[in-house]
Amino acid sequence: MFALVYSWAIDDYVIPAISKGGIKAYTKWTDVHGTGPETGPKLRFSQGDNHVLTVVLEDEDAAKMKKIVLALRKEYPLGGVRCFVVPVEEMI
Repeated sequence: MFALVYSWAIDDYVIPAISKGGIKAYTKWTDVHGTGPETGPKLRFSQGDNHVLTVVLEDEDAAKMKKIVLALRKEYPLGGVRCFVVPVEEMI
């Protein structure tokens, strides 16, 4: 499972990027708040909100998603793009 965290400011580019990469299913959370060592606080009324996409893929599609994430990080260096990869043992 990929948990892709990014700034609301690049939201219009993230979904098209994963769709173009062949990723069809995801779950999106909006208005997510927190803080990070490089981005600082993302709290209401500060530098803006984050969004999170979770994408669960088969192992053979993981490289495709990683390529999409790296491209987003390169194209939008100020977009706060971070991705966490977590193994999924079972989907019910």
